[in-house]
Amino acid sequence: MYYPQDGYVFVVAFGRSGSTLTQHLLNSMPGYFIRGENANALVHLCRSVNAIANEGNFLQRQEPRRSQIVAERPYFGKMVGTSMDPWFGMEEVDVDEYALALFDTFVSQVLRPKGRARVLGFKEIRYHNDPKFFPKFIDTIRKYFPNSRFIFQNREYENVVKSSFWKTMTEDDVRRRWENFEEITSTYAQDKDYCFQLRYEDYLGETEKLRPLYDFLKEPFDPEATAKVLATKLKH
Repeated sequence: MYYPQDGYVFVVAFGRSGSTLTQHLLNSMPGYFIRGENANALVHLCRSVNAIANEGNFLQRQEPRRSQIVAERPYFGKMVGTSMDPWFGMEEVDVDEYALALFDTFVSQVLRPKGRARVLGFKEIRYHNDPKFFPKFIDTIRKYFPNSRFIFQNREYENVVKSSFWKTMTEDDVRRRWENFEEITSTYAQDKDYCFQLRYEDYLGETEKLRPLYDFLKEPFDPEATAKVLATKLKH
C-alpha cells in the first residue's frame, strides 16, 4: 500500500459547501497533494471488500471457524477446497491482501501522486449518498489508508440551496439531503480525534478562524499566507 510520510486527508463535503476552496487551501501546504472528485469511485471498492469480509460463506471457510464447523459437520471439511464446493476458492482468499491490492491500484491509477507528496488524499461530495453504508465506508478507509484523517465540510443551508448546482431538485429535497449530511457526519465524528468538522463560514471574516484546522492537521499556521490563498477567485 502506498504510504505517504504523513498519511492521508479526505475532504468529505456537501455539494457547494466550499470544498474546492478547501482542496486549494490544502494543496498550498508544503507536501500536500489533494486531488478533486472522482465520482465516488472509492465507495465501490470499499463495498467489494465488505461484501467478502462480511459474507458468511467466506467466513465459514476461514480458520478457526472452519475447524469448528468441520468438527460439527465432517462432510464440510471434505467439500471445502474441492470443485464440489459452491464457494470453491474462497478458502484461499485473504481479504486484507485483496483490499490493499485494490486500494493501492486506486492510489496509483486514480490519485496518481506526483513529486514527493507527504500527505495524499482527495475531496468528494458523494460520500453520503448511501447513509447506511457511510460509517462502514469511512471505517474501511480508516483501516486500510495509513494515518487517514477526515474533514467533514458543510455550509449554511440558506447559502447552499441558492447554488444552481441544486437546480434540478426541490428545496425540500435539498434540505433533506443537507440535514442527512449534517446528521451522519456529526454522529460519526463524535469523540474521534481523526475527524474535523469545518464550515464554509469559517473562511469568512477573520482568517484566524481557520487556525483549528491547521492544528488538527498539525501544520504551522501562517495567517498572511492563508489569507492570500483564500483571496484566489475560483471560477468553476
